[in-house]
Amino acid sequence: MERITNPDSGSHRRIGNNYIINEKEIEQFNELGYVVLNDVLTEEEMQFLDPWFDHFVLGKEAADMKKDFCDMSQPYGTPMEDFQLVNAMLPSTYCKELKNNVYHKITQLLADQLYKNGKSAMDYEQFLAKKPSKKGAEFAMHQDLGYWPKTENTWTATFSLALTDSDLINGCLQVLPGTNKEPELRKHFPKSYSNERKDGKVSRDESHTLVIEEREDDKIVYLPVKRGSITIHDERIVHGSAGNESKEWRKTYVAAYRDIDTIAKERSIGFTHSHNDIVNWDNIII
Repeated sequence: MERITNPDSGSHRRIGNNYIINEKEIEQFNELGYVVLNDVLTEEEMQFLDPWFDHFVLGKEAADMKKDFCDMSQPYGTPMEDFQLVNAMLPSTYCKELKNNVYHKITQLLADQLYKNGKSAMDYEQFLAKKPSKKGAEFAMHQDLGYWPKTENTWTATFSLALTDSDLINGCLQVLPGTNKEPELRKHFPKSYSNERKDGKVSRDESHTLVIEEREDDKIVYLPVKRGSITIHDERIVHGSAGNESKEWRKTYVAAYRDIDTIAKERSIGFTHSHNDIVNWDNIII
């Protein structure tokens, strides 16, 4: 078991909204598929985000969000009181007060440093929360590209901001370093829910959760972070997280950045990363 923290990073890297990353970290992101940055947001900035996060995770916008408010560890239609891994997609779409918030500004400038050969923009965002003492609040190991339409430029930087400390007990992010360099994407398939269907299987339209077949030589690295810190991973690295065995919530704010032309192609076929999108997954190449 290996844990990565990157002690050299910290608030001293921050100038206004610009958090400076160094060439070694950029190289690690490109070669291993991830990087960890400490103390990216201040406590004051976090306190602005906290009530909005809780507003969504407690279901205050659930009626309008439909499938965008769901449990990522269980089938669609699970009663809210039974949620384990709470997911609120595209929060600033539903509450305009969150648009261009400080987290957006900081992560956009970080994405600009990582993606030097083009122009990127935020493709989607989500609030994720693991309820206390929910061992089943697992995020299955996967690659993000398994969820998305095939595009020519796949470059993606996904930022995960810890609104609470994230560690092994409450299910921090775990990655398989270097899997972003594998020549082929691993096979993904919808997670099976034995209680939902007699055959134990569900289609892509019925299940938002995809899983991969793990390999014997896969070596997991854990990325624990403190509140206000961020992990960044790319679109091909295999990653996931275990359940929450602590007595406190684990809260994460995700924002993903992609090439602006790639985003335009996604939108042209009606793909917005909303779980309410109607997409023909059997024939999706753009």
